[in-house]
Amino acid sequence: MSQLALILVLVSACLHAGWNLLGKKQVPSLAFFALAMFGGALVFLPVLLLDGLWLRLESDFWKLLWLSGGFQTIYMAGLAWAYARGEISVLYPLARALPVLMVPLVGWILWQQWLLSLVDMLGMFLIALAGFLLPLVRLSAFKLKVYLTPALGFMLLAAVGTVGYSLTDKAAIDLMQQHGISATTAGLQYMVLQAWMAVLWMFPLMALIASERTALKVLLMGSMKVWLIAGVMVLGTYGLVLIAMAYTDDVSYIVALRQASIPIGALLGVFWLKETLSSFRWFALSLMMLGLLLVALL
Repeated sequence: MSQLALILVLVSACLHAGWNLLGKKQVPSLAFFALAMFGGALVFLPVLLLDGLWLRLESDFWKLLWLSGGFQTIYMAGLAWAYARGEISVLYPLARALPVLMVPLVGWILWQQWLLSLVDMLGMFLIALAGFLLPLVRLSAFKLKVYLTPALGFMLLAAVGTVGYSLTDKAAIDLMQQHGISATTAGLQYMVLQAWMAVLWMFPLMALIASERTALKVLLMGSMKVWLIAGVMVLGTYGLVLIAMAYTDDVSYIVALRQASIPIGALLGVFWLKETLSSFRWFALSLMMLGLLLVALL
């Protein structure tokens, strides 16, 4: 793996943790993420001029794009409503790690293919165990009510959204490549198209929820720089990963390094938002990283 690819993926991981932190630091709401997506879509709009072949894509692609926008909205709403009710140092690792377990399962249900090795399954078990332990301050503090909270419920909603748009995006990008669009261009352009589609989903949803309308008014009265920067981070995260893939022979390294955003997000939550992270949670977070490394690298 080249040094350039390593740097790009690590920067991407920092950006991913960063825009999640901005969402928690400001007004944890769907309105914030909707404005961020809108801002990012505006900034990266010229990417669509790289190649005009996307204009010739058939209805199957646009149906997938429409679905992806809906799943992105579910993801963003779940994150926002979870962050409004809990600590990012607990919720962010769960939101990032659970789809690692859910995507293979859903993929198997859809395509009846199971390609996981014993090492992969061990890694996923460690991820699941760590995700189960993270909400606890200590093991003796286990109570069912610790898990049955609105914050964790919304985090699960975000995980479902992640699974949905991940599988949908893969199918959509495959269609773009089949129409002669290069992998890098397809990924970059699709992220912009997806952002616009997500905006079309998010704003009508916000209009139906009084608290989101109020949050939108508060955000619009403040500086647009915050949600514009967050939007650049959201879209830029995906773009950097796609570029990095062109400089490495094994995408497993990319997948593993992207999970660096989990400890980064936890650390930012501790040192910037002054959230607490007990020694037991540090242990659970380390266990999660070990599981992610086993899945990605072995």
